[in-house]
Amino acid sequence: MEHCREIGGVCLSLESLGLRVMGLTLLAWPLAGKDMPGPELGRASAVEGRSLWLPGTHCCVRGHAVLHPYGGGQGVRSRSSVSPMAVSTESSSLPCGFINAANRYLSAEPFRFQVMATSSVLRPSQIWTLSFTSAQGAGAARPVEGGQPVHLLSSLKRFLAADANGKVTCKQESPNSGCLFLLWQYPDGKVSLQCEATKRYLGGAEDNITCFAQAASEGEKWSLHLALHPTMHVQSPGKQRYLRCDTQTGRVRCDRDLPWGADAIFTLHFDLKEKKYGLRSGAGSMLAADGSLVDDPSAHSLYTLELQGGLVALQDVDGKYLTDRESAVKTFKIDRPGRDELFALEPSPALVSLRTFSSGRYVCCRPGADVYANTMSVGNTELFQLLLNDAKQACFRSFSGAYLATSPSDGMVSCTNQSKQVWFELQYKEQQVTLKAADGRYVALRPNGQILLLPEGAGKKEEFLLLLVNRPQLILQSEAGFVGRSPGTQRLDGNRPAPDVNTVTLNEDGFYHFCIANKYWSIDKNGLIMANGDQGSNFTLQFVASGCLAIKAPNNKYLVAEGGGRLWTGTTDVGAATHFHF
Repeated sequence: MEHCREIGGVCLSLESLGLRVMGLTLLAWPLAGKDMPGPELGRASAVEGRSLWLPGTHCCVRGHAVLHPYGGGQGVRSRSSVSPMAVSTESSSLPCGFINAANRYLSAEPFRFQVMATSSVLRPSQIWTLSFTSAQGAGAARPVEGGQPVHLLSSLKRFLAADANGKVTCKQESPNSGCLFLLWQYPDGKVSLQCEATKRYLGGAEDNITCFAQAASEGEKWSLHLALHPTMHVQSPGKQRYLRCDTQTGRVRCDRDLPWGADAIFTLHFDLKEKKYGLRSGAGSMLAADGSLVDDPSAHSLYTLELQGGLVALQDVDGKYLTDRESAVKTFKIDRPGRDELFALEPSPALVSLRTFSSGRYVCCRPGADVYANTMSVGNTELFQLLLNDAKQACFRSFSGAYLATSPSDGMVSCTNQSKQVWFELQYKEQQVTLKAADGRYVALRPNGQILLLPEGAGKKEEFLLLLVNRPQLILQSEAGFVGRSPGTQRLDGNRPAPDVNTVTLNEDGFYHFCIANKYWSIDKNGLIMANGDQGSNFTLQFVASGCLAIKAPNNKYLVAEGGGRLWTGTTDVGAATHFHF
């Protein structure tokens, strides 16, 4: 379970490969085997009834659902036809924290697997995988009434349990009857957890967490803090469409078949004081209840959260639900959320463009055509979903679902199969990258713009700029926490409980400039990362896994985020650098 590897949020269905397990369609993020140049599917093993773990994938499958826990990604949903984006299904699990009335998080402590509520910040020990045990299916059309049966799995891979005496433990490796709780939701967004076996409610504070109350008072109510990476796509399972920001009208619309481009990026904002959520567009604007985009959070751009299986509904201050039933997404007065008010929160894989360093033109992939670099602007056909396997090899998936691939001749082609011909080694030199195929040839450029393969070592005509295009605002997360400003200073820390959003700009030479609160990143004499510059410093990005990157500073050292908070240029080895989720 410690070796999670995202592949850009892309899932492969075992059913599409002719495999069925216990009558379920299984979805798994592919992993590269030791003897395979490409990925193989994780093996599935049964744990309980209709619940499956996928060893080596860090995913839990329930019915038709997949979960990425903390630092990985979000659940995803299924489509009848394979698209260039994730093949997925309504998630039935979500990683989250539970905040009590004293503003302390429910924690699973490693010492004797104790359960406490002492921490004021969300760390891995405070994150629980909330797994809904009865699938909602296409639940967007079927509102949930009453309590929803759930299991709570800690970061220690143990299940929360309560006994007949009200004692709460978290040491069960597999769920028993005491591990089943009913999740009850209240109009203010809070929830309670009722042990299904004893009918008592979970509550308490500090080191006195019990499950003995016969009714849910304020001491037995919890606020939910979703522990997903904040950058995501938002999808309507009812419409099978994605939300996007319409910059011409200043509205959010649900009309995109694929979340392709920066306008389909959203950031989930959690207001810790109000215990409410907001949706930010890729440009940083908040979605207000009337459908407009506003600059700052307010009562009319914050929403209480409701869960239905792994789907979410957002209710505004007037009791109206955010809906996609009209041309623009806004709130609507209804009694309870239905198919148009429920949304899936999906991971947002990297979209990149490949620009030739010598000519400044972009690689273009069209179905059935040779691969050329002959355009000066970026459209759908010049964007690629970047996927990496365990061997650090990358493949490039286009808008049409085809991959860039080598051919037996010296040309590049597009193909629909993820074979060994689609995987390339990324060799970085400063901000440039060369692509080395599995057969040792290098991707290069002909004078007429055609992309070809050359056997000799890399030179100028083999150098590209690999440009991240769907993160105009970047949130960086390490195992220690988020990158953000240290309180009262200009120093950046790597263990903040909440993120600061970086505005990202790219110069003509392919260097990235990061800016927080109108101040650019810089490096002090001790190698610490500061946010105090009036001009941008040249940083480079290196993709080390799907959904993860390393950052190289102008002093040719990589960023390291330490558990104590120090964020500095601590190593010249990319393997020792911090791999940030983005």
